[in-house]
Amino acid sequence: MTRLYRTIRRLLKLATAVYFVEIQASGREQIPADAPVIFAANHPNSIMDTVILGTQTNRQIHYMAKSALFKNPLVATLFDHCGVIPIHRTPQTDGASNEDAFDSAFGVLAKGGCIGIFPEGQNSMERQVLRIKTGTARIALGAEQENNYQLGVQIVPVGLNFENRDRFLSTVLVRFGKPIDAREYAEMHKVDERLAVQELTERLAQNLRDLSAHIEGEQLHELVEYIWPIYGTELVEDMVAYRKQVALDERPDFETLRDANIANIALDEEFDDDEDAGKRSGRRAWLLDRLRSTKRPSEPLGDKLWAQRQIADVLAHYQAHDPQRVAALRLRLWAHSDHIRQVHLRHDFIDRPPQTLSSRKSALQFTAYAIFFALPAGWGLVHNFVPYQLAKLAISRAPDEAIRAITGLLSGAFFFSLFYALYGAALWWGAGKSPWLVAGYLFSLIPTGFFFLRYRHQLARFRRRILTRTLFRTEKGLIETLARERGEIIAELDAMREGYREVAEAEGARPALSESVG
Repeated sequence: MTRLYRTIRRLLKLATAVYFVEIQASGREQIPADAPVIFAANHPNSIMDTVILGTQTNRQIHYMAKSALFKNPLVATLFDHCGVIPIHRTPQTDGASNEDAFDSAFGVLAKGGCIGIFPEGQNSMERQVLRIKTGTARIALGAEQENNYQLGVQIVPVGLNFENRDRFLSTVLVRFGKPIDAREYAEMHKVDERLAVQELTERLAQNLRDLSAHIEGEQLHELVEYIWPIYGTELVEDMVAYRKQVALDERPDFETLRDANIANIALDEEFDDDEDAGKRSGRRAWLLDRLRSTKRPSEPLGDKLWAQRQIADVLAHYQAHDPQRVAALRLRLWAHSDHIRQVHLRHDFIDRPPQTLSSRKSALQFTAYAIFFALPAGWGLVHNFVPYQLAKLAISRAPDEAIRAITGLLSGAFFFSLFYALYGAALWWGAGKSPWLVAGYLFSLIPTGFFFLRYRHQLARFRRRILTRTLFRTEKGLIETLARERGEIIAELDAMREGYREVAEAEGARPALSESVG
């Protein structure tokens, strides 16, 4: 890893740690330490995908990027030093007429390096994987062919999953899959290169769909989004209960525990460094949470994606076999969501009876909170309002939805740094050039800015609680109607899930609660 790449990686890792509440990663232990690797990932969030992938691996990744990005001399110089490989892609060639790019990739792999590819070739919709192009398989098998099929290129499929790719302070899940050894297709490639490339591409496509919790079709994804606030928690709770039961059923006997304990003792020294790194990472996460006034997500993003995938599987089954039932469910969901939106309620209102929503004591507590913390919140608002709005303006003018996140990250870093520098300079010249005063002043700007966001959220939350309590008291008929609508939707979803489970078990397929994708 070059010094420039390492420096940029550290800066981006810090920036993403501030921008996102949490970046969860699983399967990193499957990444080969020394073998030549191709990281093949889905592409939901433009340049942010390269940032996330690069900061979650300890190996330098040579990305393959469109040649248009090299037109700027400054960018071209930076990319050259980071080992980025330009691709001159045309729609007619599917990326095939790139001998120089392929030769560069072969050279990196021959030296045991890493290539980063987004085989969809363009940004995809959230929860969807587009048609996979053949370039990844062509590079892997081409590199093997040039080295007599002895190189051992490993293709690591990567699922990049964003809780909400446009939202500041959201969660990301990066899932590294089991590596695919390109040598498995060596004999086939010697006989029929096109067939080997096709077979490897299809396998990679399926892995990416699994790792990214792919939902087939935009309409199906939209329907899942409507269902999630009503039914998602129930599915996740079922999954947790299922895991607990499996853990009990598979509880090891004494001999297994004894052997495992001996093995763990033998491995303790080997993993001491990883444990220390984990502790440092935990302390850093705790510090960032305090700085941003945020909390860790209450549920892993993988659990949410798994539940959404289960809902999508059920809906896809009925869309194929009973489309009228799905259409009727869609109309129910639209009507219920519209009713909820009109009265400004949350979908979980029925699970929060009025006595839990607000009381005289809690009202006094929130009033005291609003008054006592108004000053630091106001301090954060005054100093961060202008750069925040400028960053929002830059995001709104992003030409493509998929580049809003990286636009927000870069424009936010620029505008906040600029205004903080101006504030500091003004105080320096206006307060007798006191370094401690300026340092303390500047240090207060970031945490109070984040605190204002939390303060605003808390006040909005209290307002919703008062509104809900008032509706429970004054509009009992409306509440009963909404509760009945919600109950009917849940009953229908339960019935559909049970019907799908029976069909899946009869066909020998995976039942709807057999495993989590987390």
